[in-house]
Amino acid sequence: MSRVRANKLTNRAGSGAPELTYGAEVPVGYGITGAGGINVSGMITATAGFAGDATGLTGTPDINVRNIVAVGATFSGVLNYEDVTNIDSVGIVTARTGIRVLAGGANIVGVTTAASGLNVTAGGVNVVGGGITATGIGTFYSGLNTEDILAEEVNVVANKLSAVPNISVEDGMVHLFTTAESTTSTPNIRYNGSTALNARMSIGQSVVVTLITTANASGYSAQMTIDGAAQTERWIGGSAPSSGGSAGVDIHSFTIIKTADATFTVIGNHSKTS
Repeated sequence: MSRVRANKLTNRAGSGAPELTYGAEVPVGYGITGAGGINVSGMITATAGFAGDATGLTGTPDINVRNIVAVGATFSGVLNYEDVTNIDSVGIVTARTGIRVLAGGANIVGVTTAASGLNVTAGGVNVVGGGITATGIGTFYSGLNTEDILAEEVNVVANKLSAVPNISVEDGMVHLFTTAESTTSTPNIRYNGSTALNARMSIGQSVVVTLITTANASGYSAQMTIDGAAQTERWIGGSAPSSGGSAGVDIHSFTIIKTADATFTVIGNHSKTS
């Protein structure tokens, strides 16, 4: 076996590095060291892995790996991924196009605020404490379970229904009028003053609006409108109310089912506490 001993190797002209026609083999226990760098245009294969600081690792091609194990990761751009088992965040998680729960459910300890609705396909929503605040309409296909209490907000109006007939469901699905009703009234059900109920309901959805009035024999509602449009009410018992109660409160309940655009089936019920 021949050996070549030299302090430095250059090409024949002495102006650059020599060409290793068949590559170079480094024995076990040794390596290539120095303060310079290694520049290659081909593939680098390391069967035992890479060790050291990856600071300064750059390049335009994509990096494809099977698994990444790290203490932390910082991304300046968008991180796209699929098949994530768990997301554990100590801060706020923002989903720009919504959150869809397909199975397993969502366990919520605090308050969940949904600006444009909460859509749960399967699994349900389990609320341990706090509550769910939705400024839009929340749809739960598999049910809503709470371990504390499920409370419905009541819009208390210090007036009578005939004086303020516009009912905004944005303020709640139950409305209590504390002034004794003195005449017939026609409530108008809407989402709010600038948004129609038709715009917030999908075909096949239903809502139940309950109006509680302070009783007066001459005060009752025999008709109602939705977004200002007259409806054909189907009254439980077969006929519309013709009088109010003599004391206590009267309850008008309207089940509204959207069957087509701006088309509703309305089931009305009038009951008295006197």
